[in-house]
Amino acid sequence: MSMNKVIVTGGAGFIGSNLVERLLKDGAEEILIIDDFSTGKKENLHDSSKVHLIESKLEDINDLESQFKGYDFCFHLAAGVGVQYIMDNLSDSLLTNIQGTHIVFEACKENNIPVLITSTSEIYGTSKEESWDEETKSLIGPTTKLRWSYAVSKMIDEFLALSEFEAGNLKPIIVRLFNTIGPNQVSDYGMVVPRFVESALKDEDLVIHGDGSQTRSFTWVGDVIDYFVKLAELKSFGEIYNIGQTEEISIKNLAQLIIDTSNSNSKIKFLSHKDVFGDKFEDPTRRTPNIDKIVKATGIKPGYDIQTMIKEIVKFKRQD
Repeated sequence: MSMNKVIVTGGAGFIGSNLVERLLKDGAEEILIIDDFSTGKKENLHDSSKVHLIESKLEDINDLESQFKGYDFCFHLAAGVGVQYIMDNLSDSLLTNIQGTHIVFEACKENNIPVLITSTSEIYGTSKEESWDEETKSLIGPTTKLRWSYAVSKMIDEFLALSEFEAGNLKPIIVRLFNTIGPNQVSDYGMVVPRFVESALKDEDLVIHGDGSQTRSFTWVGDVIDYFVKLAELKSFGEIYNIGQTEEISIKNLAQLIIDTSNSNSKIKFLSHKDVFGDKFEDPTRRTPNIDKIVKATGIKPGYDIQTMIKEIVKFKRQD
């Protein structure tokens, strides 16, 4: 598949900026970035004549179909991200994730452009399955727990993509991202690893939300980008893939690992989720993907373990 002219929505964000860097290295001739900088950063943009920017919310762009004309592929990453950002911007996040995605799909349909859309591990909710494959049933909390609005909005995106695929109108690839970490990730919106690392480097307390027993599996952003590019090359249309790492770590052990790796004098403290987010929050106790499907399809296994990832992030933050 030709990847000479590529659209990256959310291209100034953490994952998007790393993707743009990879596409430029791979020889992309033109990259269109659409970003409103709600969570993305202008300093993440690449100073290249090959990169063009539309600074706007997707839902505010007139005639997006004409803007997409002539492009080969779309990576649709624009979304409200981060637990803190979602809880603080519920309506805007829902509009971006649903209305913005619908607009992107319509522009891709009009121009016959394949699209890779980033979904989320959040859609599995609080499933009790040992590991979550692409067919695992979702167990979402009540609507009074507003945290789940993000998960439901991404489920709607998936239904939109798959229904348009079944109708022969769209060529979507859906990826469900688990916790992704690496360079350019900021702590502003509740992202746990950069928040812990930044605190550790200042010898400040590492504040855990909850009792720290909840586990997560973290994936290096470079591994995620490898999967994106390979799935696009394979034309894996109409398919859903988990992207993540199967190695689990508790948040308490993660905090201690960051303190040890950075030789920090920080202490670990705990705050309840209610104290941080109020009554309308609910947190999964664990989140671990089954990645057999994507490994079989691409031949790629995640290359970084958690110790290596934390070492690299500490090094990056010290230089930042």
